[in-house]
Formats: sequence, C-alpha cells, structure tokens
Amino acid sequence: MKRESNETLVHPAGEGELDFKFLPAGGRFHLRGSDEALTPYGGLVAWDHFLERCGVFAELARCYPVARTSPNATPVADVLKAFALNCLIGGTRFAHCRRLQDDAAVARITGMRRGRLCGEDAFRRLCEKLDRARVEAWFAPAERMIHHAMPPHAVADWDSTVVPRYGRQEDALVGYNPQKPGRPSHHPLACVIGGTRLCLHMEWRKGNTVSASGWIGAMEKLWRSPVAQHRIRLNRGDIGFGQEPIMAWHEQGRGRRPAYLFKLKLTANVKKAIAAVSWQDWQGRSNEGLVQLAELKLKLHGWSRERRVIAERTLKPLNPSPQGSFWQQCQEDFSAYVTSLAPEEADAFQVVELYRQRADAENAFDELKNQWGFAGFCSQRAVVSESSARMLLLVYNLWSLFVRVLKNQGAHTEAIKSRYELLLIPAKLVLSGRRRIVKLAVGGRFASFLKQAYRRLERWLGQTAPQLSLSMGPAPPWLLFDPVRNAPSAVT
Repeated sequence: MKRESNETLVHPAGEGELDFKFLPAGGRFHLRGSDEALTPYGGLVAWDHFLERCGVFAELARCYPVARTSPNATPVADVLKAFALNCLIGGTRFAHCRRLQDDAAVARITGMRRGRLCGEDAFRRLCEKLDRARVEAWFAPAERMIHHAMPPHAVADWDSTVVPRYGRQEDALVGYNPQKPGRPSHHPLACVIGGTRLCLHMEWRKGNTVSASGWIGAMEKLWRSPVAQHRIRLNRGDIGFGQEPIMAWHEQGRGRRPAYLFKLKLTANVKKAIAAVSWQDWQGRSNEGLVQLAELKLKLHGWSRERRVIAERTLKPLNPSPQGSFWQQCQEDFSAYVTSLAPEEADAFQVVELYRQRADAENAFDELKNQWGFAGFCSQRAVVSESSARMLLLVYNLWSLFVRVLKNQGAHTEAIKSRYELLLIPAKLVLSGRRRIVKLAVGGRFASFLKQAYRRLERWLGQTAPQLSLSMGPAPPWLLFDPVRNAPSAVT
C-alpha cells in the first residue's frame, strides 16, 4: 500500500482552503474558512444610523480647513469615521485600526467609499497639516452641539488629568506627575457636566502647567455658547481652582455669570480662622466621628473682597484608645470650601454635600483613560495628539448619548459594559436581491433586550430630523433630552 508523504498533505502558503479537523470535548469538528461577510461588530448598524442622523462627521468633513487637491485622497469623512471606529472598539494606538481593515462587513455597513477602512497613518496625515488654532476652530461647532444635551441648571466640574508620555513628543514637559515623578507629560483641562459624564470642553496644555493654568481662557470659550450661558449655574473644582483670578471672574457681570464652589487650600491663615471659631458656632451634634460645620466670612491675603467660607471638621474621641490610634480614628480632619452661593440658596450642609457630588467627575476621567484610550493616540506633533484627543472626546460623548437613547436609564453605562451590550454582537451580512440584511447571532433574553433597545431608537429616529449643518437652528433636536425622564424629546 502506497503511503503519502507529509509534503503532499500540506499546501504552500497562500494555496488551498482552510480545512482542519479537531476533536474538542464536544466531539469531532471541521474547521473551515468562509468568504462570507462576517463581523463581530453587528451593533454598528444602529450606531452608524445614529451618526448619520446626527450629521456630525459629515459636517466636520465639509468644514475641514485645508483644501485637498489629490483625486486619490481618501475622503475626509472616511478618515474621521475610521478613527472613530478605532476609538469605539477600544483602540489606544493608531496602529490598532488594523483590527478593522480587513472586515468587509464593517466597511459596507459604514459606507466606506473604497470598500475598506483607511490605514493607521490617514488620520495623522490629515491633522499634521493644521495648527492648534485651526484644530480648535474645526472642532468647535461639534463641541457646541454637545452643549444642547446639557440639562437645565447644570453643574460644571472642572479638573485636569496627567497623561504621561514616553519618548520625545511636542509639548510633553516635566511637571506635576504623582504616579511617575520626573516623567514628561501632557496636562489637559476638561469640563464634565455633573451627573451626566458628558465632557463639555477640553483644553490641551503642556505638561508643566497646573490645574488653574488657562482656566479663564477655557471658560471664556465655553461661555461664548448661548446654551452654556443659559444652562450652567455653577462651576465646581478642587483646591487648584480656589484662586483670586478665577473667583473674581465669576463675580463680574452683575450676576450674569455662574456661581462657584471650590475647595480651599488649608493655608496658615485658613487654619487660624478655623481655630478661632468658638465651640457654640459649630453646627451639628458634637458626637464622636460626626461632621460639624461653621460659616466664616474671610478676606485672605491676595483676595479682593470678603467671601463666604464653609469650614468642616470631624470630631475625634476625647479619650483615644490604642485601637483608635492604630486605625487613625483619633485625628480631627478639617476641610474648607469657598463659594459665592448665598445662604438662602444653600446652607452649610448643602454646600458640603454639593461639593461631594463632584467625585463622579473623577469616574469620567477614569473611564476616558482606561476604557477609551485618552492616554494613547500620541504623536510627535502636538497638533496630532490634540486632534486625536478632541476626536476621541466627541466619540465618547456621542456613544454616551447613543447608549442613553437605547437603554433609557438614568445611570451612565461605562464603555466596558455598553460595548458588549450594544456593539460586540456577532453578525453576518447577507445580500438578498436589493436588500442588505445583517443577521445578528443573538437569542433568548439578549434578543429581547436588543428588541426593546432598537424600538427606542426607532422612536427617537421618528422624532428627529437629519441635521444639515452644525450651525443651523437654535437647538439641534437630536441632542435634546427630557431632564426628568432621561428620554429624547422632539422639538417642534
């Protein structure tokens, strides 16, 4: 009997079909390749319809500030959409776009004119021709559209985050870096609307800046929006923002500007003022472990006027025990807050509670850096890094609103969960006559969840109209939400 050699069973690279047999626990299986349009991102169908109705990327492509003369150039809209998809699937580097380049179904669903997603250098080349002023002006209309999603009486949380850099990048300088001291970084400043996780504004800054650097300029840009002027009632920040120039900015305009609430640094003069408060002036029960508050009127060195300060302390036990000392329960904790809110607007306890709600803004930075790659997409050119960060924030805001529409819930759903629920859905693209059908591999409870979610999207699509221009109209209806029901509301 003639035996075949191993050489006759193995095809050279690039020849033959993918056909293997394996024996897992479930029995014998044949493993074969398929040329069908399969994708793990079946949720892109609803997402891309949402984007098309919003018209954000189409308008950004139309307003691209540099003329493109080459007939072979990739359309700007395709470049923007490809980078947005890279951000959406969790990419943190430009090279991560390769995960989608060979996905024919994604290219067809998103309408790529060349039938394939562009490469990793397309977005870099698109932005490196610009300067920072052009980038800011280019993204400003899209940013202003997000302003319409703000609820009334919004609270703006201002904070900065350190983005460490490795290598030599423009504007990456050594500054405040608690995790990696001495490491160059960028230090962007952002404004997050409390309770919504929407990032309303971002200011790209060098690494040697501090929290308050450039805040007045950033606030002036934000305050040019009539929607922001009408809806923001309070600016909130930590000890880095409790400075005379920032507080003086709020006190101008005869009440037309928002109020402020900042945590105050415990300087020597602040500590002296707290120590001078008599025992009967502290509000609250004098029980161990509870919080007491006191109201002060202070005019510290460098301040132009006297301001309202709320002092907070946590009482220590009168007779400390060894266990209490071990667990650091025998130390009195002090904090101070400065605000322009009048006592009839908020008493001392309400002011402290209002500041504590600011902690949710830290969750937005955590999600951006750990789930959206805000610390990635770095280039040697600062303008490319800034453009990537602005584009990523736009995708983050749009995805947050998209999830709100589909899930119709009050709480924010982070990307680590919402991607699995609404994006990572195995699907097959089928062409049947003139119809293009995407079959989702779902069943049971998950199919029922998607059915309800897509019905909400259909209702939303029926209540809104496509936007022709980012600058048209007083309020784009696709971003207006009912602040009570957390559901989209139509505008007539």
